[in-house]
Amino acid sequence: MNNSQNAAFAFVKTLGQELSHQEFDIPPFPDIAIKIRDAMSNPDYSIEKIARIIVADPVLTTRLIRMANSALLRRGTIEITDVKTALGRIGMEIVRNTVVSTALDTTFKAPAGTILHDRIDAVRKHSSHVAALAYILARRLPGFKQAEDAMLAGLLHDIGKFYILNRVQDFPGLFEDPQQLDDLLASWHTGVGKAIVDSWGFPESIAQAVDEHEDLERTHHASPDLVDIVLVANLIDNIKHLPADAAPDLAAIPACQRMGISHESLRKILEESTEEISNMEQALGGR
Repeated sequence: MNNSQNAAFAFVKTLGQELSHQEFDIPPFPDIAIKIRDAMSNPDYSIEKIARIIVADPVLTTRLIRMANSALLRRGTIEITDVKTALGRIGMEIVRNTVVSTALDTTFKAPAGTILHDRIDAVRKHSSHVAALAYILARRLPGFKQAEDAMLAGLLHDIGKFYILNRVQDFPGLFEDPQQLDDLLASWHTGVGKAIVDSWGFPESIAQAVDEHEDLERTHHASPDLVDIVLVANLIDNIKHLPADAAPDLAAIPACQRMGISHESLRKILEESTEEISNMEQALGGR
């Protein structure tokens, strides 16, 4: 085996051990994310208490105010400039998701100007776009009432790639063959992502979406669920990079069938939601 193959073998062995023992070399979430999570889980929490925690973090403050003033959530012409009013407008579920987005940015990062930085930044942008798409699709889906969960699942769906890209720094031989690294990401990111999301205590529905969002043949004999929404949102963002003759036929994909998504309906949704999606991506820090 060459150096790249040796590195890939060693890396897969390490990943397998970490998965089997549920022991991941993950940096801790930032203190502010933990404080907000704990405050929100307290039945006596108030917007005032959450706002006091948030204003200590300029990045999170900026993102939440930007979200409150986005085309998707803005009401009227009055621009919000303070955190407390922003929280009242966007709701605690979207606050939670914005905190998660900010925490991911802090937890998974690489030095600027490096190959890893560019790869991680690409995953971050993709995740923000999928989160925005999933939220839009969920809001348009009759009877589906967990649009904020769709946004969260979109943010987290590729968390396994964040983890793998951070870990490969210890296996420099992998950088000799970019295709080998791409293959590792494709093969392992869903299983690794589910294990991480499980270990962080997110709901099973979120973990399932992380685990199954690449399964285009997934069978689900019921109404569209969170997995369907994230799968379709992820697919939409991926196919825009493909030549027209290489893009899959949406009508043949079960999740698209369940959601009533065709190429024509998708084109209409995207045309009507361009500004909303762009605003939400910016608020989540992906653009």
